[in-house]
Amino acid sequence: MPIVNFSIPRNLETRVNSVIKRKGFASKAEFFRLAAMNFIDLGEQSMSLDEDQEFEILVSAIKNKIRKQYAGKKLPSLEAQLADI
Repeated sequence: MPIVNFSIPRNLETRVNSVIKRKGFASKAEFFRLAAMNFIDLGEQSMSLDEDQEFEILVSAIKNKIRKQYAGKKLPSLEAQLADI
């Protein structure tokens, strides 16, 4: 099996280590092998999607992120948010 060496920034290493602990990966190598396979598979899947399907996936991801980040929080009105424009 070929060996691949590369450097990553400290902030990415911190995130990778956190995921390794949470998800129970045996090593960084195992994590990066799975990440590479998922990236390749995702690229192949997205080639089979049309623009409308890709748009729906992105909209859904944005909705989930907004719900998670702002759930239960009161936001300023639209007028207040755009007042300085």
